[in-house]
Amino acid sequence: MRFDDDATLLELARTYHTPLYVFDEATIRAKCAQLKAAITYPNHRIRYACKALTLQAVLKIILDEGLWIDASSLNEVHRALRAGFNPAEIYYTGEGATREVYGFLVEHGILINCTSIDQIRLLGSIRPGLHCSIRINPGEGHGETTKTNTGGPSSKHGIYFDQMEEAKSVAASFGIRLVGVHSHIGSGTDLKHWLTIKDKTLAIAEAFPDLEFVNLGGGLPVVYNPATDKPMPLREWGAALSSSMAAFSARLGRDIRLFIEPGRFVVAESGLLLAEVQAIKETPGYRYAIVNTGHNHNIRPAMYGSWHPIRFIAHDGRAPGPQEDYVVAGYLCESGDVFTVTADGTLAPRPFPRLAIGDLMVMGHVGAYSHAMKSEYNSMNLPASVLIDRAGRPVVIERRGTLADIMRREVEAYSEGRGEMVSSETGLHSPSPS
Repeated sequence: MRFDDDATLLELARTYHTPLYVFDEATIRAKCAQLKAAITYPNHRIRYACKALTLQAVLKIILDEGLWIDASSLNEVHRALRAGFNPAEIYYTGEGATREVYGFLVEHGILINCTSIDQIRLLGSIRPGLHCSIRINPGEGHGETTKTNTGGPSSKHGIYFDQMEEAKSVAASFGIRLVGVHSHIGSGTDLKHWLTIKDKTLAIAEAFPDLEFVNLGGGLPVVYNPATDKPMPLREWGAALSSSMAAFSARLGRDIRLFIEPGRFVVAESGLLLAEVQAIKETPGYRYAIVNTGHNHNIRPAMYGSWHPIRFIAHDGRAPGPQEDYVVAGYLCESGDVFTVTADGTLAPRPFPRLAIGDLMVMGHVGAYSHAMKSEYNSMNLPASVLIDRAGRPVVIERRGTLADIMRREVEAYSEGRGEMVSSETGLHSPSPS
């Protein structure tokens, strides 16, 4: 599914309406293939960090590609099980933990990655003598923004590297074997920082006598803006990683398994968000194009100041007009509901051929942390999702939301109407029939 395939994108919008998520199966499979080809160390396994995009159709593609799962919540575990993964293929890393969650994971044989010393105590109180891995904070991290940096003193993630002896002592008091060490640098790093954190993690892991595997996380960059973003040189990355792991295993005198767990890298480029221009307005200094989507469908620009490729297709087939600068903004009652902003939230107009009401907006690279972080803010119905399968056919994999969906969890006594009916499709009130 090409970003510039005007005819197909217009047809998808007409058939399935907007706003609409479109995901491309071929892109997901191509990213999986790139990762598998990059690492030559024989004893390794790639886990997909499914928090990036958890749709069942996507998880089934991941399963077919032979990747395993990294889950961050119990419901992500359930989604993986429903998609066909077996418990041995699922790894659980959650910052919060309850006895009920850990109890389920233990009973089903799902490997737990403890992210705090308190979690080691919790696990030991449930099942002494078990084994687990621990997530460490190696003392530094590197992401594309401070909000996606998952290492160093300002990160909540993992057990700080100077607390390893305490972690070992607590584990030993419950007879728990620490069989794995996990770290994750952050999202959107570069080769130099990734390899630096790899070296620090291996140095820490070497001191764990029961070590069976090392998990070096994900964080591989995605090129959203070709003018500023740089891709990870996968061959160089994979070669350095494979060489380090071979030397590490030789040094320990046993075969240590390697895991990595990319999420965004696998799915980001597979997703498009389609929407329609519904208004054009001006203020002194700015011209706005208002589209029928918002940060409820892609929160990344509002949350991180993220840049996404955006283009428009004339709905009436007219020739492109003169270029004009537009701030592309959403339809929500929220001042921060703007797609074209800088990292600090400053408006950043972009040039587009003169727009008209009804033109189709195409936003690229929304496969990761857009659909997964969607919301029903302003009581807006959630978009449908369409997958372009390997044969190029569009398949609905998630229906459009309705008012009934939005209100489904409300207590009935407080959600009854006042003699009116509400259309689940439009949300508009109409008089009740007499």
